[in-house]
Amino acid sequence: MSTEVRSVQRALLILRVMNERSTWSLQELHQRTGLAKSTLHRLLGTLEYEKYVRSDPHAYGQYQLTLAVSNLSSGVNEKLRLAELAAPLMISATRQIKWPLSLAVIDGHQMRVVFCTMPYSPYAIRPSSLGRRYDLIPSALGRAYLAYCTRAERRILVEAANTHGEPHQKITDMWALRRTVRETRRQGYAIRYAKNNSESTAFAVPVFGGGVLRGALVYSTFASQMDDRMLKRFLSLVQSTASRIGEEAAASAQLSGMPMPAQTAGMLATPQPLLQPAGAVPSFAHHHPVAA
Repeated sequence: MSTEVRSVQRALLILRVMNERSTWSLQELHQRTGLAKSTLHRLLGTLEYEKYVRSDPHAYGQYQLTLAVSNLSSGVNEKLRLAELAAPLMISATRQIKWPLSLAVIDGHQMRVVFCTMPYSPYAIRPSSLGRRYDLIPSALGRAYLAYCTRAERRILVEAANTHGEPHQKITDMWALRRTVRETRRQGYAIRYAKNNSESTAFAVPVFGGGVLRGALVYSTFASQMDDRMLKRFLSLVQSTASRIGEEAAASAQLSGMPMPAQTAGMLATPQPLLQPAGAVPSFAHHHPVAA
């Protein structure tokens, strides 16, 4: 191991230890970390120069963390943490069932995949779906999210899709939307069937944690493979994986004090149309098909 790597490891160790309480002496850090005082003095000097540590001007040899340390985690938001918590659970599930799973969160008027297990599946149709975006109505991910978000959030998403989306992303048939919401909630999942054998078929379930809708989890397979037997075989495992992800996310948010997402889990027993129906015939045929 290079000297540079060891120095980084030691600096991180110092930051982790100093986070345990507000003020430390050099002797206390020496006893807590096991690092030589000369090493501590040198690294603390570097951290102080970079504004992550300050020495108390009124008490020689006393060190404290500064608010600059919080900037190190400013890019880690709730969605990234959800992906990190979900990863081992999703990988474990894929190793059990062999088929890939993808976790997506709402991003604007689309669903964005924040973690997928395609690299761990022998049957994945592509190397990865990480970062891919899926429209709300055509995709199983989007339908699952729309069905289980609050009516207020659903209205916002519809308005965002109609205002900022491409023509094929717009949601104008409110009767069809209502039917999709009711059917998805009755089943407990949303499903998108492939139109031909070159596409995948997918079903998605909501991810709730602490009474908060955090995203959706989707299972995908070859078009020819999906039937009622396969759906029943894997649905419970996907739902239990989604439940465990939500539990981990809720526990993590409670421990860290990170604010909860704005959406809540208060849903209507019978979803109502968000806007006046735009047409009498429920159909999504004008939308372009997408995967997941």
